[in-house]
Amino acid sequence: EGWTKAMAIELGPLGIRANTIGPTFIETPMTRPFFERPEFADWVLSKIKLGRLGQVQDLMGPVVFLASDASALMTGSAMLIDGGWTAE
Repeated sequence: EGWTKAMAIELGPLGIRANTIGPTFIETPMTRPFFERPEFADWVLSKIKLGRLGQVQDLMGPVVFLASDASALMTGSAMLIDGGWTAE
């Protein structure tokens, strides 16, 4: 989050917003092999309070929001799309 805040401070006066998305594990062809190991999959799913891996589609709404005027006053923020992982 430090980088996001630093960029917001530096770029804000130029009218440029700087925000980040912090996703949980997203199921993709690249990550799928990791979840074929039951002990790893069980550990990850025990951390995600919503009980499922993220899908690429789960990131689309936040990305569209950040790219739109709906977030016009938002800068220096990190959106956690983690299914509750960091809630503990």
